[in-house]
Amino acid sequence: MITYKEHRKELLKDKKVRQEYEKLLPEYELAKSIIEQRLKKKMTQEDVARKTGMPQSTISRIEGLTHGLPKLSTLKKIAEALDSKLVIRIEAKGR
Repeated sequence: MITYKEHRKELLKDKKVRQEYEKLLPEYELAKSIIEQRLKKKMTQEDVARKTGMPQSTISRIEGLTHGLPKLSTLKKIAEALDSKLVIRIEAKGR
């Protein structure tokens, strides 16, 4: 049985796969941070939805990255619902 990490490591040996993975990394990091904060606060998607005034399906789509990146205003509402701050920055490559 192969683990997810082992499988990912094997896939990333392919240059094309690695390039596509790296292109999507910011989106994955964003979704991961939302999920982590939600779980830390012991909240469900429904809890976040109720606090933001959005449908639960919207929270699910944001966490699942099924409809592209959410608007900045949406991210602000989610951060507020999670009693968290939204941090956006651009950094030099290689950091």
